[in-house]
Amino acid sequence: MINWENLGTAVMGNTVPYNSNDQSRIITSVKAGFKKLDWLRICRIPLSFNSSKGAFPGHYWIEIIHEKEDMIDQHIRNAREEKKVEQEIIDLGNVQSANGFRESYGWYPIALPVTITPNDNPYSTSDIPIGRIEIKEQGIINGASDSRIAKDASKYRDHTTERDAGREIKKKDEKTEVMILENNLSIYPFDPHQSSRFRESEIKMVSHPYLFPRDNRTKDEIIEEIRKFASSFSSDHSALWSWCIDGYSEVNCHTFLFLLLGKLELADPIIAEDKDDHFRRYFKSVKSNNFSNPKRLELLTKLDDISKELKENYEYYVSY
Repeated sequence: MINWENLGTAVMGNTVPYNSNDQSRIITSVKAGFKKLDWLRICRIPLSFNSSKGAFPGHYWIEIIHEKEDMIDQHIRNAREEKKVEQEIIDLGNVQSANGFRESYGWYPIALPVTITPNDNPYSTSDIPIGRIEIKEQGIINGASDSRIAKDASKYRDHTTERDAGREIKKKDEKTEVMILENNLSIYPFDPHQSSRFRESEIKMVSHPYLFPRDNRTKDEIIEEIRKFASSFSSDHSALWSWCIDGYSEVNCHTFLFLLLGKLELADPIIAEDKDDHFRRYFKSVKSNNFSNPKRLELLTKLDDISKELKENYEYYVSY
């Protein structure tokens, strides 16, 4: 017998874990005309102290899948086989391939994000020396700060290993929007968490976004928009990384992903099914304080609206 009450929990992709004990399997599809972007992956590791639900501190990011991302330059392949540390590989230069790194983007603090403000009240300083503790720090795309890069330099690192730093997009100069994708490890910028795809159980929620039938943008156009958004996030949205328990003022990897999807008008099945607690709480807080950042509210509202419209066009099938 079909349990219709659970029908709405089906989500495209692998956002709902497969339960081998279920006698029936629910498959969700979308009406004709909606375009699933299977070359884009929205990856979520929610903040949680329960390893089955997420990780601490967790992370959200987006991946662009390229056909030749697994190609590795021979001299780098040789260096990896010899277990050379990252700085030795960087010193080889002559990067011509992706070298296994998947193009991807996320927002990170440049270092440990704790800011301590001394207590300036002369009547209580001796008893309470700390006035305020905030979880914030200068932010950077893909954690590509000098301090993070230095942590990886003396260790063996490749595209499959955990690391502190990824690589960001560089601007050719301040007067032009020309972007430089290549870096000293790959022809693509990459988020440190892109290696989690080799340990897929780490990523608790994965989905592919959708374009609506009326949207005629090409793959190349969408990729270009993602790159522009990432390269200008610091100047257009915030130069800081911060966390405030999903409060309206925070700007972190969650914020980056939500604003990116809203800006590019990419519908997300996870949000359509109300499966993202971070989005739900953050959006509610921003709506309650809409005076603080109207631009942010506009993009979040757009993401919520188009994702709901996607759900309205779901069709469900049950197979045994």
